[in-house]
This record gives sequence, C-alpha cells and structure tokens, in this order.
Amino acid sequence: MPKKAPVKAKSSAPADVIQVRGARQNNLRGIDLDLPLGKLCVVTGPSGSGKSSLAFDTIYAEGQRRYVETFSPYTRQFFERMDKPKVDAIHGIPPAIAIEQVNNIRSTRSTVGTITEINDYLKMLFPRVAEASCPECGKPVRPESAESILHTLLYHHAGAQALVSFGVPVPKGTKPEDFFPFLQSQGYLRVWLYGELLRTDEPASLKGKKLPAIVLVIQDRITLASENKARISEALEAALRLGKGTVSVGVEKSKVENRKSKSGSPASQPEPRVSNFEFRAFSTDWRCADCDLKLPAPTPGLFSFNSPIGACPACKGFGRTLGLDIHKAMPDESLSISEGLVRAFGGSTYSESQDDLERCARKRGVDLDTPFCDLPADQQKWIIEGEDSDPERAWKRGLWYGVKGFFKWLEARAYKMHVRVFLSRFRAYTTCGDCDGGRLKKEAYNFRAAGRTIADLWNLPVTDLLPFIQSWPITGSDSAALMLRDEICARLSYLDRAGLGYIHLDRQTRTLSGGELQRVNLTTCLGASLVNTLFVLDEPSIGLHPRDIGRLIGVMESLRDKGNTLVVVEHEEAVMRAADHVIEIGPGRGDKGGTLVYDGPLAGLAEAKDSLTAAYLTGSKTIPLPEKRRQVSNFEFRASSPSKPEKSKLKKPAPPAFKPGFLSIIGARQNNLKNLDVDIPLGVFCCITGVSGSGKSTLVHEVLYRNLQRLRGEVCEDEPGRVRSILGHEQLSEVVMVDQSPLARTPRSTPAVYVGAFDTLRALFAESEEGRALGITPGFFSFNSGEGRCERCAGTGYEKIEMQFLSDLFVTCPECSGTRYQPHALKIKLDGKSIHDALEMTLDEAVAWCRSGVSPDPCEPGILPGSKTQSKRFAQLARQLSILCEAGLGYLKLGQPLNTLSGGEAQRLKLVGHLLNSPSAGKMPASHESGKMPDPPRKPLLLLDEPTTGLHFDDIALLVKLLQRLVNEGSSLLVIEHNLDVIQCADWIIDLGPEAGAEGGQFVFTGTPEDLLLCRESWTGKFLAEKFENRNSKSESLTLAEAPAKYAASKLRASNLEYSNSISIRGAREHNLKNISLEIPRDEFVVVSGLSGSGKSSLAFDLVFAEGQRRFLDSMSVYARTFVEQMEKPEVDLISGVPPTVAIEQRISRGGGKSTVATVTEVWHFLRLLFSKLGTQYCPRCEVPVQKQSLGAITQTVMARLKKGPCKLLAPLIKARKGFHTEVAEAARKQGITTLLVDGELRDTMNFKKLARFKEHNIDAVVAELDGSLDELALRPHLEKALKIGKGTLKLRLPDKSFQVLSTEMSCPSCELSFEELDPRLFSFNSPHGWCPACRGFGFEVAAHGATPHRGDVSQLEAELEEERRLSRAADEDEENGERVTCKACNGSRLNATGRAVRLQDRRIQEINAMSAADAAGIVARFRFDGREAVIARDILKEIEQRLHFMKEVGLGYLQLDRSADTLSGGEAQRIRLAAQLGSNLRGVLYVLDEPTIGLHPRDNERLLDTLSALRDKGNSLLVVEHDDDTMRRADTIIDLGPGAGRFGGEVIAQGPLKALIKDKRSVTGQALREPMKHPLRGSRRPILGTGVPPVSSKKKTGKMPVPHAEWLVIEGAHANNLKSIEVRIPAGRLTVITGVSGSGKSTLLHQVLHPAVKAALSKKKAATDSEPLWKSVQGAGQFAAVYEVDQSPIGKTSRSCPATYVGIMDDIRKLFAQLPTARARGYDAGRFSFNTDGGRCETCGGNGVIKVEMNFLPTTRVHCEVCHGLRYNSATLEIEYNGKHIGDVLRMSITEAAEFFSSQPRLARPLQLLADTGLGYLQLGQPSPTLSGGEAQRIKLVSELSGGVSRSATEKLRGLTNTKKNLYLIEEPTIGLHISDVARLLDILHRLVDDGHTVVVIEHHPDLFAEADYLIDIGPEAGAEGGQVVASGTPEQVAKHKTSRTAPFLSRLLTQGRA
Repeated sequence: MPKKAPVKAKSSAPADVIQVRGARQNNLRGIDLDLPLGKLCVVTGPSGSGKSSLAFDTIYAEGQRRYVETFSPYTRQFFERMDKPKVDAIHGIPPAIAIEQVNNIRSTRSTVGTITEINDYLKMLFPRVAEASCPECGKPVRPESAESILHTLLYHHAGAQALVSFGVPVPKGTKPEDFFPFLQSQGYLRVWLYGELLRTDEPASLKGKKLPAIVLVIQDRITLASENKARISEALEAALRLGKGTVSVGVEKSKVENRKSKSGSPASQPEPRVSNFEFRAFSTDWRCADCDLKLPAPTPGLFSFNSPIGACPACKGFGRTLGLDIHKAMPDESLSISEGLVRAFGGSTYSESQDDLERCARKRGVDLDTPFCDLPADQQKWIIEGEDSDPERAWKRGLWYGVKGFFKWLEARAYKMHVRVFLSRFRAYTTCGDCDGGRLKKEAYNFRAAGRTIADLWNLPVTDLLPFIQSWPITGSDSAALMLRDEICARLSYLDRAGLGYIHLDRQTRTLSGGELQRVNLTTCLGASLVNTLFVLDEPSIGLHPRDIGRLIGVMESLRDKGNTLVVVEHEEAVMRAADHVIEIGPGRGDKGGTLVYDGPLAGLAEAKDSLTAAYLTGSKTIPLPEKRRQVSNFEFRASSPSKPEKSKLKKPAPPAFKPGFLSIIGARQNNLKNLDVDIPLGVFCCITGVSGSGKSTLVHEVLYRNLQRLRGEVCEDEPGRVRSILGHEQLSEVVMVDQSPLARTPRSTPAVYVGAFDTLRALFAESEEGRALGITPGFFSFNSGEGRCERCAGTGYEKIEMQFLSDLFVTCPECSGTRYQPHALKIKLDGKSIHDALEMTLDEAVAWCRSGVSPDPCEPGILPGSKTQSKRFAQLARQLSILCEAGLGYLKLGQPLNTLSGGEAQRLKLVGHLLNSPSAGKMPASHESGKMPDPPRKPLLLLDEPTTGLHFDDIALLVKLLQRLVNEGSSLLVIEHNLDVIQCADWIIDLGPEAGAEGGQFVFTGTPEDLLLCRESWTGKFLAEKFENRNSKSESLTLAEAPAKYAASKLRASNLEYSNSISIRGAREHNLKNISLEIPRDEFVVVSGLSGSGKSSLAFDLVFAEGQRRFLDSMSVYARTFVEQMEKPEVDLISGVPPTVAIEQRISRGGGKSTVATVTEVWHFLRLLFSKLGTQYCPRCEVPVQKQSLGAITQTVMARLKKGPCKLLAPLIKARKGFHTEVAEAARKQGITTLLVDGELRDTMNFKKLARFKEHNIDAVVAELDGSLDELALRPHLEKALKIGKGTLKLRLPDKSFQVLSTEMSCPSCELSFEELDPRLFSFNSPHGWCPACRGFGFEVAAHGATPHRGDVSQLEAELEEERRLSRAADEDEENGERVTCKACNGSRLNATGRAVRLQDRRIQEINAMSAADAAGIVARFRFDGREAVIARDILKEIEQRLHFMKEVGLGYLQLDRSADTLSGGEAQRIRLAAQLGSNLRGVLYVLDEPTIGLHPRDNERLLDTLSALRDKGNSLLVVEHDDDTMRRADTIIDLGPGAGRFGGEVIAQGPLKALIKDKRSVTGQALREPMKHPLRGSRRPILGTGVPPVSSKKKTGKMPVPHAEWLVIEGAHANNLKSIEVRIPAGRLTVITGVSGSGKSTLLHQVLHPAVKAALSKKKAATDSEPLWKSVQGAGQFAAVYEVDQSPIGKTSRSCPATYVGIMDDIRKLFAQLPTARARGYDAGRFSFNTDGGRCETCGGNGVIKVEMNFLPTTRVHCEVCHGLRYNSATLEIEYNGKHIGDVLRMSITEAAEFFSSQPRLARPLQLLADTGLGYLQLGQPSPTLSGGEAQRIKLVSELSGGVSRSATEKLRGLTNTKKNLYLIEEPTIGLHISDVARLLDILHRLVDDGHTVVVIEHHPDLFAEADYLIDIGPEAGAEGGQVVASGTPEQVAKHKTSRTAPFLSRLLTQGRA
C-alpha cells in the first residue's frame, strides 16, 4: 500500500530545526521530520504506533550518544549508551537528556534535596543566616573582635568601671608563692581570684587557698567611656593575644558617679579588695567563652551529610542504623496492655516484664484495656521510654524501665546465643540515635535559623519550607545571601508548581514513584539553568490529578523559555493544547502505524483525516459510559474523620464488624493516612482517586496489598503499612498487582506463549499430515528445548555480536535466517504455512486463519483432512487469540518477543491472562442477572495503579472495555486513577484528600460518579462535572483552532521568563577569582585572555566547564556518575545559562610508552573490533588460513598428549568479561559440572560466591580429569561434552598450569596449532592476550627483568605501570642514552604472532597501523563487505573513517597511527581531541579550549581558526583561553583578566570586541597589542661569524663588549622519521630557533637526533646498543660541557614537591630558620623545618596539610587538616618566626612576595627574582607540583638552570678558574601558556643564558620569539612525508626573504612592523 504523505501545518517550518531524515527505528516507516528548536513539542498517537521509537529510540538516542562520544573511552563504558538508531541522517541536534518514569536509584544518600541541588544552596546560605548557641548554657556564640567587644561594652555599660583580663593556665601543683612572682616579673600586678582582686606582690592575701586551673590576669582597669576608646581597644587586643583568642571583662554592677578622673585613669581611686564585678567572656572564634566549649566553624561542609566534615559519625550520614524497631516490638497498636501489646513479653521467658508493665501502669493510672493507639501521647511515651534512662536502676527502684529499656538491658547480654537470636527478631534499620535521623553531627544542631536546625528544614514539606525561607531577614548589602535565597526559593517554587508541594527535602529518592521522580528531575533541570539542551519526557502528567496539570505545564514552559527544546510523549489533552508543536504517529498500531499522520500546531490537527487524536479532541469519538452501573448494597459509611475526636478516648471501642461483600480496612495510619476506615466493595469496578500526594498509593500498595500478602501467607519483601486490621480477605481467591512491569526478559516469550496459544499451535502442527508421518510431538516445535529449533541461535532467531566499543549488535542468525527453526522443521506445513509463517502473522490475521480452518462438518473436505480434533484445536486457538484482539492487541505478531512491548501493552496482556484463567470466562454471574447482591463467592482481586499510563484515548476505550469484562467474569477491580475517562466508567469511587501531604490522608467522598458531581469538597468532582457538562453539551465545536486549555498553566514570575542568551556568573571565588560577576555571551567565539596566572583557566575550566559538565552528568544514571571523575562543584554563588560543556584542553593524558596516535584517537579500538569480528585467522607458522578440526583429529591430539602425563579437560565459558557470573556457575551445575576454573583458581559450582562485578574474569568448566589409562572410546564422550559446553572449543590444562587450545572451528590444517575465537583483546598491546611477549607491548626492547613482578607484594599491573614510567621519554639517568631499540620479535608492531597473523581482505592490522592517517583512510575506504558482514562492519567502518577524516581536517593527516603518544606536542594532542568533536555534529554545546594554537605554525593557525569558526556557525559556543593575537582578532568577544597574576589577578579588567580592548588603558593585553615588540629587542643581533654573515643592527652600537665569534655544531645525515638525511648547522653561543609548519620534523630533529647525538658524543662510555644511530656524524660537540633538554614534563609527581624544593631554595630557607636565636635555643636544626621528616611536621596529616577521608558510597575526599590548618607543621615549629612570619606563612607566599620578603638574603632573592621575571611570580612557594601546567614546569626548569649557571660563574670567579665550555640547552615551545607581556620576560631569560656563554636551541612558532633569534632554521616545506628538509637557514632577515619558506611571510610582516 503506498505510504500516505503526512498532513503538514500550513505555516512554514522554522529555520532553526532538528532535521530527522529517514527514521526507520522499530516500526517507523522512513519518517522525515523537522522538529523546531526552543519549542514545546508533543508526540502523540495510539499505543504501539511508534511514539517512543521516534522520541526516545531515535531523537534522544542520537543526541545522548553524540554527547557521550565526547567523553573518554573509559568513561563511555559506564554510560548506558542507547543503540545507534536506524535513521538516514539527523542534523542540528543538541545534547539530549531523557526524563523518564523509571526509578533506578537505590542509594539512601540520594534525597529530593540532593538531586534538586537545594541542599547545596541551603548549606551555603545557612551559615550566613544561622545563629549559634552553646549546647551547655544556651547563650549565643559568635566570633568577636576587639572592635565588636568594644562596641558591646560601650553600648551596654557606658560609664561603668571594667577589668580587662585574660586567662593563664596554672601548671598542676604550682604554689602561689611561685606563680605570683612569675606574673609580677612579666609586669602584671593584679589577678582576679575567688571573687577578689588580689595583687601579685602579696601572695599571702590568698590565705592558704590553692590556685585554680586558670587564673584571670588583669590586663587593665579602666572606665568604659568613649574618650578611653584607644586605651580600651589596646587592652582588649593585648588580652586577646595573650589569652589565645579569649578575653574576660568584669563590669561593675553598680554605677558609681564621678568615679572617673579627668584623665580617665582610675589610679586616684581606692582599689577595692572585694567588688561587685560581673565577668563576661568573649572569644575570637566559635567558642562559648563561659563554658570554654568550642563549636566548629559553620562551613558549608558542616551542613552536608555527604561530607566527612558534617556527616554523623554513627550512621555515616545515612540517618539510620541497625537497632530496635519499636514497630516490630509492638506490631499491633490496636492492642491494649492486657491484650499483649508488647510482643516480646508474650512468651514465658520474659513474662515478668509483662507483669512489671501492668503493675507500673496501674500505679501510674494507665488503663490496661485501652488500645495503645488511643492512649494519650504522654502515656504512649511512658510505655516506650520508661521512667529512667538506666533500666537496671529503674528495675531495682520498682519503676517502669520502658520497652526500649528492656531491649537495652538485653543488649548487655547479647554474648549469649539465644539472646542474639531473640534480638534479631526485633531489629531493623531505624532512626539513628545520635543524630535522631538528621544525618549530621551533633555540632551542626547548635546552629539555628529562626529557631530551626537545617535538619528541621529538610523535613518540612515544600509548601511550608518556601514561605519560611522567604521570611528570613537578609540585608540588601549581602548580595550573595540574597542570590542564594532567591535560588532556593525558585527551586522550591518549581517543585510546588509541579504538584510536589507535599514532599520534603529529606525524602529518599528511591521512595519516589516514577511520576514523582520524573517531575523532580524536571524541576532539577529547570533549577540547573541548563540551556541549548533537548529534553525528552515520557508522559510527565502521569500520577498527576487534573488539578495539578496546569502547574506542570507551567514548569515545562519555563524550561522551554530558558532556551531549551522539549519533546514530550503525552496523551493528556491539556498538555497537547499547551504545546507549540504537535506530532502524531499512526494511524494504527504496530505494523499499521509508524507513519507521520500530522506535524504542526494543534490548530491544524483537525485537518488530518487519519488522526485518532483529532477525533477524540473534537468529540467525534468518545469513551462511552456504562449503560448500567453495578449496585453496591448494604453500604454504610465507616470512614473515620480525624477532625472529630471520639467522646471518650479511654473507652475501648467495639470491634469492627465483618461486612459480607466488602473488604474492610480498619485504622490505616501509614505515612499521611489519618487512622482511616474504609469499606471496599467486591465484585465491582472500584476506583480510588484524589489529588497527587493524598495517600492513594500508600493505602493500596503499602496498607492493603502488603498486608493481604502477609494475611494470605505469601512472601512480602517490604514491610506492610500500619493498619489495625483488614476484614473480609477470606472472600478473595487471589490478590494480584497488575502493573506495567515487563512480562519477560528473553525473546523466547511471546504473546502466543503467554496466553497458552503456542501449545495449541504446536499441537496443530504436530497433528498435521506431515507431522504425523514423521512421528513428531508438539515439543519438537519448542524453541526452548525442541529438536526442531535452530541450534546455532538456540531458537532466538538472531545472534548477539558483542561490540566492545559500540552498542552490541543483534544480527539475523545465518543458519536459520531468523526463522528460529531448522530447515526440516520448516518443511512441515499447515494450510501451506510453516510454523515460522504462523508466528509472523498478526493476531488479527491469525484469528481469521484459525476460523478458516474450523470445519462445521468433520466429513467435509476442507483445509485439513477431515480431522475433528484439529478442527477443535483451531477453534480453541481462535478463542485464545480473539480475546487479545478484543483488548486492542490484534496488531501484535504471534511470535513477537514480549520484551519489546510497551508498558501499556504488557499490562493489557496481563489482564487478558487473568481473563483466560477465569473459571467463569464468558459467563455473566448470576448475581448480575437477578440484579441482587448475594454473598459473593471467592473472587480474585485485581489491583491496578494508573493503568492508563502510556495509553492514547483510543487505547483507554479498549482498556475500559477490558476492565468491565474482567468484572463481568467475576473479578473485583480496585484501580488508582486520575484519568477522568476511567473514573466516569467506574461503579464506585473513593476520593482521598482534600489536599496533598499532611493536608491529605482523609476521606473526601465515597459513592458513584453521579454522586461525586455533587461533592463540593472534591477536586475530582469539580473536573468530572466539567467533563460531564462538555459531554452533554450539544453546541460543542468540532474545531481545535481556538480551543482554550482546559487547565490554566501556572506561569512563573516574569523575571524568570526573561531569556538571556548568555552564561550568567555571580560571585565567582574559585582559586584567585575575586568574587567576580560577568555575562559570557552564548553562540559566540569568546576568548579569555590575561597575564599568566590571572585566573583564565579558573574561569573557563574550573568554573564554567566544571559546572556545565556536572549539571549534564547529573542527568545521567547514578551508576555512570560513580565512575566518571567529575570536577568538584566550584566556589561560586550562582551560574545560570550554562549549556552542556565539552573541554578540549592541553592537559589531557597522552599516555605512557604504550599509548599511540591510534589509541588516543580511538582508531585502534575500532580497528581491533573490525579485525576480531571479520578477520580471518592465519597460522603464524604455516601462513595458511585455519580450518575446522574434526572431533576425531582432536581425539588423536589429546591421546598423544596424555602419553606425556595427565591433564584437566576444560570447556571455556567466560573470557575477559565483567560481572558477578553466578548465573554462569548455576548453568554449569545444571549440566553436571562440579568444578570451575575461575581466574586460575578452582571453585565449586555449589554455593558459588559472586565475583567482583567490575573486574574482568575468565571462567572454564572442568569437564574431566584425564590420564593415560583412558582409551579412545572412553575419552570421546568427555571431548564431545567439552566441545558442546565450550561451543566448539576446549582446553587442556597441563601440569605446569599452561594451556593447549583445541577447536573444531579454529585449527591449522598443516600443524597441530589451534586458536581461540578472535577477540579484540588479541590485538591489545595493553593485555597479555595480545602483546608481544618479548617487549610486552612497548614495541621496543625493555630491560631483562621487564615488567615481571619480582616481589610478592607487587602485582602485574603495578609492575606494568612501573615499566611504562621507566621507559617514558623522560627516562632516568641510569637508562643508557634513553634510546629505544625496536623489538626484533614483533618488529615494533607490539603484537604477538597470533595477532599479527590475522588478515582482513589481505591486510594485516599492523600494516594499517604503520600508515599515516591519510593513507590509512584510503585503505579503509576500499574495504567491501556483503550480507551479514556488511551489517557488522557498517558502524565500525563509520567510526574509523570519521576519526581519520577529521584528523586530516585539523591538519594531522601526516601522523603515523603507531607513533607513540608521548612524542606528540601539547598542540597536536589537543587537536586530536578537537578532531573527535568535529565528528559529533552537535549543536548548542559550549566548547572550552585551552590555548589551541599551541604547537601550530602561523600558517596552520589559520586553518584551526576556520575550524573553530565552523563549530560556532553550527550553533555552538566557544570559550577559548588564548594569548594569540590572531585568535583574538577572530573572536566575537574578549574577556581580559588581571590586572596581575596569582593573588594580584582574578578581576575582569575589560570585556568586549578587540577594538574596545585595545582602547582600554587598564588592560595589559590591550597595551601589548597597542605597542607590539620591535625586533631585535636589544637593538642588534649577535654576529654569526665564520660564514661571512655580517651582524645586522637596527640601532647604533650599544657599547657592549664584543661577543666572541661563534663555533658551529654540525649534524650530518639526520634521517629519523620523516627527516631526509639533512645537514643541520647550529652556531655555538647563540640563540637558535627551529621553526616550520606543524609536523615538518622539528621535534624529531631536536629529540631524536640533536639531543642523543650530542649526548653520545659527550659520553665517555660507548653506548651499549645494537641499533644504528639516526645521524651520520656530529661535529663540534666537544665545545659543550653538557647538553640539557628542558621539556614540559612535571617537576614532581606528589604534593610534597613544590617550586621551592625544585629550585633548591627550600634548603636555604630551612637553614635560615634553623639559625634564628629561638631555634638555636631549642636545638632545632634544618631538618626540623622539613615537612617530609618526623620532628617538625604535623603528624596528623604527615606534613601534607590535608587528610584523606574515606566515605561510604562516595568518592574519597581530602579535607584540610584541622590540627595544622593546612600549614604542614606542628605548633612548636610554627612558633619560630623570621620577620614575623613562620615557615608555614612563607610557603603560602607568592614568589613575588617571597622575593621582596627575602630581599636581604641574596641566595634566596636571586632565584626568586628570576622566577618572578619569568612571569611565575603568582605561584606559591609551596604549591604542589602536580598542579603546575607544562609551561610553568618548563620555566621553573629554565630558572633552575639559569640560577645554577649564575652560581657556578660566581664560584669560578672567586676561585680564579676559567671554564671555556658551556652548556647546550634544548627547549621546546617555552611560550606555552605565556601572555604577550610575559614573552618579553622569557626572551630576557633566554638572552641571559646566551650572554652567559651557553647555546640555546628552541623549537617555537611564536612570531615574537623566532623574530628575536640570532639564527633561524626553517624545516619543511610541508608536514609528514612532504617535510623533513631544511628549507631555509640564517638570520631572521635572511629567512624572511626566502620564497618557499612557509615562515617567511609571517616573519617579514613582523620585521617590517618592527622597523615601522
């Protein structure tokens, strides 16, 4: 049938769209669709039409897949990546987030507060608004200063006399005669003791009393008056300093007039001995000075239960611990004391406690016969808590010790086994006693805001919390607090608008329903302010009452208005009317759907003729009401109203009576249910409704269902809800919860199997003429175990191809072609159809086929040969399948796997299953025929929760029809539902409410739908009345053009709807950022510039990127986020408008010796996959393809082996797969296997323990123990079994624990060599399965001991990592020459012989790996595959071709795939990452780049900038940290940070286009652009003599001493990599710069030729290597003393290494401190001031300054050491000060500050000043080395060399020595990370090195550096094979004139500019 064109809206499609072309996923029929961006789009259509296939499996899958591709391969393996959709093309898609209804969260740490991030903002705001109080005395606690104390004293006690004092601790046993003279010697004459003011010169005045522990020493006695402010302030400061932060001020209680003298001095007044002074203590920290109790500072960590600083130590922040569950001890609170309230007292063992309870209760006046639930609250507490906290003491005194006291007493006797067993019955996870469930440390509860702790706030419902926080008084000056409060209130309002006002922040996420979690996630995304994101939602209205729909629409519109696109799969009419764009898929279901029925605004939907949605929205189709409702007789309203208390609570109520025909729930009190009594009628269609959160699910799921399970003796995994009793359950035959969970997980289960029709179908085929002739049984056609099923695919019809780096692929089985059966089974026909043909029919087609096979007359010739039995079977099959058709499932195929059904389809299939199992199927119960309700027989009760989920209007009509039929067949239905179409069709309605949460849990109404219309209190009644009114209205219009939304959307504040196309940052304080606020425009090319260390990376990476990535990752699964190394939440008040972010930075790992270009680009991963899936194994010995080996040949091989000794016969089960693998052991046990070989260890299959889930395992089944006594006949069955289990492969485990593999699939025809199945690990040189055993995957020869562990405590992995580090390019000095010799065994391919022998279309993998990216792309493009191989290769080839193509796009096509990654420059590594991003074809993404022009020649820079501009033009944003002026000229906006570096930076100096920046006088960047350097900076270049080249000068002679003429270093015949046997001449004592386009061979010349050549020439010993040198000869090396390679490798790998230690000044600093008088007096040497050794360092943190803290279920974190406060040293060491600074302060100084501080110490000042001159003045002396960039590390090394050279020169002059030999320094790209102004400083450093006589050779692309050179060598002319030649050499002026040099044009332009 020709495909109909979809109806399109008349309005033209917007230009900014997501283009979907040829979508064929599942049943979609090549849909073409333009989805408008920035709109709310609704996808609707009948169930099974293809909505989810379009929205989730196509659009979301592609958007999510492309963004996940931007992560590393390691990270990607943890993401739940969806399969690549079947679609021709999708263009312009943003990163996608799916907000579904599935709740997979299991962690109790995850709460509503954490996932919405409200807790994060609350913990930052709470310290600002909370007030602290002392837990002992209750007085306020706050940090004071001398100024605040002075203000308090003058304000409250003006004019009074005061004593300012401080406490001095008294050593134990000290006498007053010794203590008082000590104070007097310090100048203190008065102390306050025992209420008296005593003089220290009168010890006898103490009258023999002992000294207290602390004596108050009087600092000053003064009158509190304003004229004495200076003196009071001085006294307070001194007292605070001497009292270590604490001061006590005694104020005279009675004010004495005229006490002050004119001078304010009390000296003339008589000194009182005893006076009426009242002392008040003050403290400068969070300490109660009265109680001397210190509180922790209110940091955000203190109020976080996910932080070790704040988490309760008892429960680790979970809020629960394993302990007594009072509900288990008293399970039935409806019992009285006399009826056995306490279950533990019921037996004879502890009956004495029952007697004690009754005796004490009579004495206290507690009624023994009143149910516990009816007792007053104080009596209930008395029963539980008792009268004394000590149960033993209470029992002895005859008091009641409480139920808890009884168990506390038992706990003390838990050493007895029977007591432990007894206690276990009453234990459960209960509220933590230490934190009372608040999850925080006790100290956190000392802080309160408006009388509430933060834990109190977490437990308030949103509706109460929102106004409470809004009421907090916050001054306008505290902008950060206002911003935080507004953010919290906004997120709370989002929750309230989404209909979640009843939940509280501490509610665990795992307890949320699917609908609740979806709405929480929706509000989280809204609060996260993500923009440019595609949100795909799955029916967000599910679980919402019609009253709350409008609020939800408001939330979705707000998310759209922030700049996002929403695609919502929805059937709710109100959501459709609010949509900007409607897409209907249909017109039918299954194969009858999958086409685009309509695409456009809702107004045009009525024009679509095939639209079912339009038919229902316009009213032309409706869901009919039942003609007559079933009557509910003898009903009496039993629901209790909590608002009307009983007259006498102490009177025992009469027990509730049983009511036949009803299921009665008495006293339901779970969650918010308020002691409800409810009668549920049986035999009718009963619906429970009410607003969202009113208690419906609690009543049905927790109270009714779980308690019925327990009463019926069924297993109930969850704790039943609290209820007094449930009556009438004896009337039920069964209780079934019919949900939408999947029916099956395997493809073998089908609709025919589920309803039992497949048994009938198989019997029909077995009884056919051909079946009877062959004598087959129905079991023959079973695809679970039948003989007719295909053995290769085991009856599934397909094979699973594991694609390790892609989604697994399911391909049609090549043997059965997807039919599931063997050919001889398909030959059996029934009515011309094979069983496969029958299973391919839809249910509708199958019913028609069955009915055609029913013969009314057995003798009449028909389709079947006159068989009455077969005719009956056809009729039976037709009946079974017709019910499915009536349920609207006729479009399903008989053999369709059940795991492909939607939730709604699965639920209807379950209902059909109950219909078929009904004993009265097809009969109307007699009670309905007579119209009476006699005592009902035992009937099934079906419970359904929101059965309309995922259902279209038309599907709901089918569902209602099915539900009515179920009741007619004898079932009772109880349905939770909000859908008005279902509610109106019910016989009986129970309405809960009236509101949600604490305001719900009550009965609003019970009765028929007609009676509900009259209930004014019912929200459901209001909306149902409106629906009935519309139904009965005859004037309803049949158009959708101007139809208003039924429910008004709740709009947000106008301020929130303002759409700003920028990233808004407020209060950024990360690192050195100084609380900056700025707007970064989106969809633009934005450059962040500024001095080195000014805060650029902090802004771009640590702030914007960290927040953008974190917010998007928060939408991913919890499992994935566990393994992704997310960046910490930055220190910033607010960031909004952040799109999903991708970082492309220089600091990416380039790997060790095993990483190559192919592995970094992931080309190698996909090549491995391609060769393992489609390659052919060749024998490495014989070079012939391997062939299948027969069983006989294998038997002969094993027999020959057994003659040499016994062995174990193994069958491989699992190879290198992660998982628990318990199912593998169970399956092996069922096959008779008793022992498994697991990772080299033997384990029993019985009681097999789970393996480590995330570790790769190898498992083999031990089939038999073989020895030489076995003959061939006895051996053969064992081999057959092993081959069957191992799927054609077996192993022999030899006595030496080695293996021999034998295979029927992979065996060499010429020799006995067998091979295992090809696996990607065979081609991995990081795995023993694939690496060359000689070099272990390095590709070059390694040391003899290699990576083999030679110590028992070193693992293989650790040894491998150690070997990689040892063999990296920065080799240790003991590595001879650091030279790599190619491995002779693998010839550098890194693979073993087996992997090297595999071929794919006559190509080996190592051959492709040895090619350049451009050449490899050509080879891959020529691969051709057909059939099944084409399906497998399709996605793999796309991945390879795409990566190779974009490598060429960014100018890296010259790189060889097998080139070691550690030889790549930072720029090359970054561009490789950039190449991967180009292939993602995303839009709306923010790309953050870190100096992408590094390593690029100016010519290549233009290409890169074109690439970045193309990314922007695709609709992305770019934030680039860059100093390059060309990049700035291409930028749309420049943000300049400064004004200085380090702590002197961190401010926004200028923002705008380049012109504005140049004009800004404050901008250092603008100044550098205004005033470019003029070369040569010194006025003239050093002369290059010996070649006839005269010196070039742009100025007059400077008068300096003439530079001696240069000797030459000459390298001849350099031929490494692409170098073409070139000769290179380098002048000695000059600055030489090597330049050329990227990839021309510069790094090769420097690292592989120049450095090793000079090093070899200078070496006294001849290098012990067999490899030929990469040069012919070297001349002139003898003039150098040494050669140094100053690279960008880290200067240290641990936090103990820092700039001070590397440069060597730390030793001098330690010596300086050790020479101080105080240090010498204490005997401290220099070692005392080392944080690496014992003695002076802080032992708590081991000198690290931070402490590693392990947190359960959270990443390990590091916190500042609370003992040393991060200073690394102990307090005694920190008492030694130099010029007022201790050594901890010194290490925190910046280099600039330290240079000034140590200016009087030349040994320290010289290197520090050099560091500052190099632009590193912002670094701290003690900054950990791992935090330094490569450029920073390189400059530190330069300064270290320069400093050492200066010191050596000074030493030589003092000694009168003359050393003519100087050093040769080789430096690669030292300008990395340098600002333009810092380049001038670097040039000065390089010139100073040359002035000192050294030779400096630099590889550089920065124009200012190569224009400053004395001599230039230009390599080229192009990259790769087209480079490797010396194009030009000479002075810059000479090279600038060269015609073919790619550097010449740029150099000429710069020199011309300098002369101008």
